[in-house]
Amino acid sequence: MIHSILRHLGGIEQYGILSLCLFGAVFIGVLAWALLQRKSHLDRMAQAPLDTELNEPPKPLNPHE
Repeated sequence: MIHSILRHLGGIEQYGILSLCLFGAVFIGVLAWALLQRKSHLDRMAQAPLDTELNEPPKPLNPHE
């Protein structure tokens, strides 16, 4: 049933090509972003879960609490 519906729609194959191109562009963009990160930034982010300053509970907004 779905096959016959899609057969009657004109130009539906262009959506498949468009979605594949969009996926490829996003994948290449994220890959380039990941490979171009500075080592110092990656080392700092790797140590962030172990840093005690970042793991402290947030301070209350109201100083009277």
